[in-house]
Amino acid sequence: MTNLRHYFSAVAAFVIWGFFPWLLKSLSEYRSGEILYFRILFAAALLLVIVFLFRRQTFKKDIDFIKAQPVGARRRMIVNLLVGGALLTVNWLIFIYTVNEVNIRTASFSYLICPVLTAVMGFAILGENLSRLQWFAVGLCAASCTMIGLSSVSELGYSFSTALTYGLYLVLQRKGSQLDRINVLCVQILFSFLLLNIFSFYLVETVPSSSDFYTTIVVIAAIFTVLPLFLNLFALLKVNSATVGILMYINPLFNFTIAIFIFHEQITTLQFVGYMIILVALVAFNYPYIVKVRSMVARNA
Repeated sequence: MTNLRHYFSAVAAFVIWGFFPWLLKSLSEYRSGEILYFRILFAAALLLVIVFLFRRQTFKKDIDFIKAQPVGARRRMIVNLLVGGALLTVNWLIFIYTVNEVNIRTASFSYLICPVLTAVMGFAILGENLSRLQWFAVGLCAASCTMIGLSSVSELGYSFSTALTYGLYLVLQRKGSQLDRINVLCVQILFSFLLLNIFSFYLVETVPSSSDFYTTIVVIAAIFTVLPLFLNLFALLKVNSATVGILMYINPLFNFTIAIFIFHEQITTLQFVGYMIILVALVAFNYPYIVKVRSMVARNA
C-alpha cells in the first residue's frame, strides 16, 4: 500500500500552496513577470546552495545514471527535465497573473480543473488504474467543475491554462522518478531562470527597490516554492498521479476560503454547490486512505 509519508507529503504541499495567494496579494502592485523573475532567482540560488553544500555526491550519481542510459532514454530524460521546467514557468506566470489581476476565485478554480485533468492524463499516458469508486469521484469533480465554470465563463481560459500546465507537469515527473527530487528541482528551476532571462525584456519593466518586496520574495521562494515542490515530487515516488491530482483539491479549497473570508470576493449559489460536491468527491476518492489512517490510529491507541 502507499507509504503514508509520501501521502502526507502531498497533503502538506497543497496546504502550503493553499495559503500562497494571501501572501501573493501583498505584491499586487508589481508586474506578474517581475514577481516570477525574482521568485525563480531566489529559488534557484537556494537550490544551488542545497545541492552543492549537501548533495554533490547525489548529483554526481544522477549525472552518471543519465550518462549510463541508452541514447534514446537519455534524451527522453533530459527533455522531460527541461519540459518540466518550462511547464512550471508558464504555470507560475499564469497563476500569479490570475491571483493579482483577475481574482483568487479564478485561481482556485484552476486547481479544481487540474485534478480531473491529472487523473485522466495519468490514466491515458501512464496507464495508471482507477477503481470504480475513484472514477465516480472523478465524475463528481467534473460535474462540480462544470457548475463552477458556468458561473465564470470569461475566466475559464486562465483556469484551464493553469490547470493543464501543472497537471501535465505532474504526469511527466512520474517518468523521472529514478532521479533525486532535489536535483530535479534544481535543474528545472535553473532552466526556468534561463527561459526568464531570454524573455526578461517582456517580463521585467523595472527592478524593484523595496526591501519589503525582496523579503516577501525570499519567503515565497523558500516556503511557497522549494519546500512544497520538494514535498510534492517526493510524494510522486509512491503516490500515483491520479491520487495526487485529487489531493490537489486541498489547495483550491484553502484558496477559496481566503478569497471569501479574507478578501471578501463574491460567490454565486451555483459555485457554492460545486464546492460542496467536490468535498464529497474528495472523501470518495480517498476512502481507502481514510480507512488506513483510522486503522493505524486504532492500533496505536
